[in-house]
Amino acid sequence: MDLSVDHFSCGTVGSISSDSDSQKDSAEYNPLVSPLTSPKQDFRIISMCSPIFLIFVTGVLFGGVCTLGLKKSIDLTAHAISHLRGEDILNESENEAKKIILSSDGSTDQPKISWLLSFPNSGTSYTSKLVKIVTGYKTASNYFGAEHGRNVSGFSTPVFPVSTQGPFWTDPNDDRFQTPSRGYVLTKSHCGARCASCKPDDYIENHHLFLKDCLKTEYIMRNGNGGVTKMKGHYDKKLVSRAIHLIRDPFDNIVSRFHLAHNRLKKRGHNKSVEKYSKSREGFRAFCSDLAETYRSDEEESRFYADVLDDAKEVPCHADFFRYVQWHNLAFATTWDLGIPAMILHYENYTTNFMETKHLLLEFLDQEDNNPPPEFIMGKTYRDYFTEDEVHAVNRMFSKLALETTWNHTKHYFY
Repeated sequence: MDLSVDHFSCGTVGSISSDSDSQKDSAEYNPLVSPLTSPKQDFRIISMCSPIFLIFVTGVLFGGVCTLGLKKSIDLTAHAISHLRGEDILNESENEAKKIILSSDGSTDQPKISWLLSFPNSGTSYTSKLVKIVTGYKTASNYFGAEHGRNVSGFSTPVFPVSTQGPFWTDPNDDRFQTPSRGYVLTKSHCGARCASCKPDDYIENHHLFLKDCLKTEYIMRNGNGGVTKMKGHYDKKLVSRAIHLIRDPFDNIVSRFHLAHNRLKKRGHNKSVEKYSKSREGFRAFCSDLAETYRSDEEESRFYADVLDDAKEVPCHADFFRYVQWHNLAFATTWDLGIPAMILHYENYTTNFMETKHLLLEFLDQEDNNPPPEFIMGKTYRDYFTEDEVHAVNRMFSKLALETTWNHTKHYFY
């Protein structure tokens, strides 16, 4: 399956070695076997002290676009290593995290957090719905919105009472779903570097900022006047025990993000824009063309585009492809840096092998399969929104920007 669990711990080297150039060059993509793991071994261990890991994270610190990837040797000072490990991030919540990790009776028999990390419009909603319905247990989110429920008093309900800034239950009042007493609570987080209409300075991020965004929350709480107020906060990284990293075909993902932008324009009553940017190939390309013109000078001045702009500039919504690559680079770096197991879930596996995908998902979350799953509808694919030359240009862009692991998990979309 394309569902692999990677865990990186300092001083430990695992028995699976799949990082040699000869192995990568000769490996043929198989939709049922991850490029990074064998079918029989889901866990890969690599030393966080190794040169490979240090080179990887150094690339991420430069916005996830350093083309050195894992290919060249880089020396890092002990100070830099300490910074990359994120020792100083959000430590103000540490006491709350300790209260949660150990319950009042000293036991640890309570649910823990598993992030559902996804670049927006990657299949997050279905994955959350699947887990909730099949298990009969609640899921959680970092965000206030349609999927982020309020309790009967009108404000958000935290998963952990002592962590008042989140994460929060998505359905606190729905009696169909119980509070899990074991395993991992699936918790939605889109992290950062994902704005849809913005200049490079607004979305180029390093590992430190990306992690902070992964922990950010939006929620509703009671104010001093008896009403409710929308708030922003964060929770401690120690609450996160593992992560599911969702990946979707980049061409489908980018067009789906356009559809979301279209829906927002419609909701806000921008009728002329809705007509101009219709949900069609022509509307998509018009939308992308206008965005490209708006931010062309910013991209030309950005050193992060220096090696790829000639390839990318004629690709519709090329900035979103840039953000896609950077986002996945940083997501891989974040789970590795936190030292937590990460399951890589390719969205298309719901179509190619649904039952096995569901089984591995629940096994990773340590949850039971109690109910029939909701119907999965794959939906349309949008490769025909792009010319063959544009697909090749995106391929070249990915090969330059993607870190080795990101490339291994996305290169099959080009062949």
